[in-house]
Amino acid sequence: MSKKILIIFLFQFFLFGTTLYAQNAPPKSFISFHDAERLAIENSHAIASQGYAVKSAKEDAKAQQMRRYPQLSFKADSLFLSKIGSISLPGVGNREVGDHINWSTGPALDWVVWDTGEITKKAKSLEKTVDAQSENLDYNTRQVLLNARASYINVELAKEQVGLVRDALKLARAQYSDISEKKKAGTADLLDLTVAHQEVVDRERDLETADGELAIAKKNLIAALGFDPEIEGGDAIDVEPIGDVVRTLLPRSDAHVDIGSHPQIKALSDREQAHELSAKSSGARHWPKITMKGTSTFEYPNLGDKTTIQQNKMLLNLHLPILDWGMISKETRSSRYQAYSAKEQKEQTAINLSRDTQDIRERIKTLRALRIADVKAIRDAVEVARLTYDSYNAGRVIFLDVQRANVKALSVKVDSARTDAELAVQISKLLALAVSEGEPQ
Repeated sequence: MSKKILIIFLFQFFLFGTTLYAQNAPPKSFISFHDAERLAIENSHAIASQGYAVKSAKEDAKAQQMRRYPQLSFKADSLFLSKIGSISLPGVGNREVGDHINWSTGPALDWVVWDTGEITKKAKSLEKTVDAQSENLDYNTRQVLLNARASYINVELAKEQVGLVRDALKLARAQYSDISEKKKAGTADLLDLTVAHQEVVDRERDLETADGELAIAKKNLIAALGFDPEIEGGDAIDVEPIGDVVRTLLPRSDAHVDIGSHPQIKALSDREQAHELSAKSSGARHWPKITMKGTSTFEYPNLGDKTTIQQNKMLLNLHLPILDWGMISKETRSSRYQAYSAKEQKEQTAINLSRDTQDIRERIKTLRALRIADVKAIRDAVEVARLTYDSYNAGRVIFLDVQRANVKALSVKVDSARTDAELAVQISKLLALAVSEGEPQ
């Protein structure tokens, strides 16, 4: 191998390896909410799998439709007889009729001339199965989007909590340093210093917990986007502030939901019709079926003459079941029962979806009102914490009161972030039910 060929080979190998890694590597740095939606759909194995299921169902339906047309094939038969007949001819004696080895070869044409709709109804049944699989694809897309959105929002919430706890830790350290100086000057006692130190330790523990939750949330997001969460570097991703996503989703918080057009309902309706058509297809076997078969073959022997001839044949066959021990009827009823089952599932699913829609709308209404209240609560809690520390400096309260006010302020801020996150998740759930869902916005 020449040096030039070796260099080209190594370059192609490196290029392939880099491309392969890029396909499996998680996204780096900043990723927007819209990008998360897009990546989740593009990389979803569930969507890809259901897409192939739709294609498979389409091919089944097309194959069934082709059974209505004449089928041309090549046939070859061979037959060995251990005994063959003979006849006695005057002046000749016994003469064998035929040969021990018989064969026939040539094209054959098969055609179902009349079957009372068995093939046609089965083909229509499979077409309805295609429709059901397509609706399942829509439903899977909605679920993938919902999972990606919820995972993204969880990262935002965890990131917000880390920021709030880190700010609280900075404040606790600053206050501890201030009290340490006052202790040295004799204007603060040991209890205040100990409580202040306890405040620092508590916030450090909170920060460790928040960092751990953020790392877990990022791995879950990476998995939701279709990447391997174990690949190194996945924790490097960053997301939008939670407030920005809430503002993006709020205009869609009253999205129109039509239960009858939801993919789960439509899929079950298609399944019901598919089973009904399958029942009619099975029931058609009770009636006469006419088939035609034509062959144009070379055959040996020609009856009693040991010669090869070319023979054209056409056969019309009438088939009418008389005694089948109820097999056809039982198969027909089985398909009809499956149709009844799909109908009952559809009715129950409609009830469940209607209940879920009303529940989500009520939660969104409550959370929107709570979000407004949170703004006031944060303002008041921060002001109380500031005034309490001023009172401590003035000697009117002990530092334990300051600690309580600080914890309250942090708790209110975290609760507000959780309200935003829950509101975004509830709107995402509503969008998974909405008429316009199925594509990233």
